[in-house]
Amino acid sequence: MKKNITSYSPNIILNDINLIVIVTNASGKLVYVSPATEKLLGFSNEELINEWWEKTYKSEIESQTVKEKIQQTLKGTIKVNNQSYDRQVLCKNGSNKWIEWRDSIGSDNTYISLGIDVTEWKRKEEQNLQNEVILKNINSIILVSSKDGEVIYVSPSVIKILGYSNKELIGNNWWLKTYESTGKAAQIKDAIITELFSTEPVYTNTNRQKIKTKSGSYKWIEWARSKSLNDTFISIGTDVTSRILSEIELNKAKEAAEQSLKVKNEFLANMSHEIRTPLNGIIGFTDLLLETEITEEQRKYLKTMNNSGEILLSIINDVLDLSKLESQKLEAEEIPFNLHLQIEKIVNLMDVKAGHKHIQLNLEIHKDTPKFIKSDPTKIGQILLNLIGNAVKFTNHGSVTIKAFLNEKAANGPNICFEIIDTGIGIVPNKINTVFGAFNQAKSDTSRIYGGTGLGLTIVKKLVDLLKGQITVSSIFGSGTNFKLSLPIKIEKSQIETPNVPAPIVKFEALNYNILLVEDNKTNQLLAKTRLESWKCNVDIAENGFEGVKKAEKKIYDIILMDVQMPVMDGYEATKIIKNDLSEEVSKTPILGMSAYTASSETEKMLNSGMENFIFKPFKPTDLYQMLVKYAKK
Repeated sequence: MKKNITSYSPNIILNDINLIVIVTNASGKLVYVSPATEKLLGFSNEELINEWWEKTYKSEIESQTVKEKIQQTLKGTIKVNNQSYDRQVLCKNGSNKWIEWRDSIGSDNTYISLGIDVTEWKRKEEQNLQNEVILKNINSIILVSSKDGEVIYVSPSVIKILGYSNKELIGNNWWLKTYESTGKAAQIKDAIITELFSTEPVYTNTNRQKIKTKSGSYKWIEWARSKSLNDTFISIGTDVTSRILSEIELNKAKEAAEQSLKVKNEFLANMSHEIRTPLNGIIGFTDLLLETEITEEQRKYLKTMNNSGEILLSIINDVLDLSKLESQKLEAEEIPFNLHLQIEKIVNLMDVKAGHKHIQLNLEIHKDTPKFIKSDPTKIGQILLNLIGNAVKFTNHGSVTIKAFLNEKAANGPNICFEIIDTGIGIVPNKINTVFGAFNQAKSDTSRIYGGTGLGLTIVKKLVDLLKGQITVSSIFGSGTNFKLSLPIKIEKSQIETPNVPAPIVKFEALNYNILLVEDNKTNQLLAKTRLESWKCNVDIAENGFEGVKKAEKKIYDIILMDVQMPVMDGYEATKIIKNDLSEEVSKTPILGMSAYTASSETEKMLNSGMENFIFKPFKPTDLYQMLVKYAKK
């Protein structure tokens, strides 16, 4: 029997509450829809009553399934489900709303479904789930803390980065568990709160800290912080451990490199001193002998010795300062000079050595080779000296031939070309490509048999590169070697010759200075004393800086010549004491530093110690004389 629909008219409660209520009879037809349903879904009451199954379901299959379930329930075939469930319902405007349903059986065997709109809650839940997934997969730690530093939220990512669960670090646990000490934790917490909520200056670095993991190891975390709502603040921490460890390793490598450079510089300073000290004696005494009455033959020998010393000194100036070659700080000069004379000078030097080995040294300068050019004579001389010296050293029978000629058709302009051809031992085929490498020689016993360090050709290659030239080598093992060298030059138009006559003996004026010479080397003592006494100076000698200070304290000198590298007390320390710790009168005594090491760091060190100026060994008599005249107190 069909019931009167008016018996199901809503009362005042159903009219006012925001609930969906639908009542379905055993045939699956809706017999009641609450007024709120029309408001929530947008359909009219008539549409909902007559077309509920067609209008509010996404598919016919779904609506038919639900209708059949209701019918089976009302027949008693299945029991009603008392649990709530969610289902999306279509609205008239085409949107969907999530409705939470709860079903029951009416007293008149009707199926009553009560629905609450949970769309907004669902949206927030989905957003929360999405945020949770993001926070779980983000590679940073996110903390939300109260104004007093208590942690109220920790992102799930903390377990991946530090090993803790987020619950383990809530409240004050973050500060207790992740810092190496409670004192450190309190210091950082106070600094962060002050930084965010106060205007007081903060002196503690809060942006990067070592954070302890659950395993007991530490990770470097870099933080970014900002204030948030309700007096909270957010901290975002990124794991930068790999970067920090790389920086630490880089700093260690840098310190090791700097220490290595320091050791190298100390070695070069000592080596320079050890080589220049005897060289100072050779050149100095040769100069003294040249100023005496000697025969022309003796003068010729002495001038050769003097030239040899000067060339050796020139080489030492470049070779010992390896750092300049390696860092490409050497600069090429471009000055006019007599190329023929320079070549002949080098060949004459090597001729003596070739003669001792009974090998022939041939020089062939092509007639088209320009006599005057612009380039760097010192470096060209050093290149030729190394190449010819190398050829003579490794040739036991036969000859060494030096050829010089001009190539005007080179792509980079006129080139002066050299060939150094020897009939020596040659180079084994598998070593031909390594001869320009540092300390490389053709065979392991080469150095033992022939001497040398294997550094000569390395220097040649660097100097050739510096002059923007090219060098190649070809060899037949056991038959000889041929080096070919090409250097760009400018042809000098000027034909002014330097007369090849003996240099006149320089006559120096008497100085009559009282000089204190502080020098530990006996040869240099004798050389300096002899030179200074030839200028009518009175010379007192101190063996080291300590003795120099004592003598300076007892006697006022016109000038002090102070060697810098000495035992007991070096020249730097002695100068500081004389300038700062003795009497005012003594402090005014000019001090000239003497060093065999020409690095810029050495000159700065001498001037910083209080010296008026400095002179490098071996020095020319005229340079020393001019220094004395300029700085002596008289």
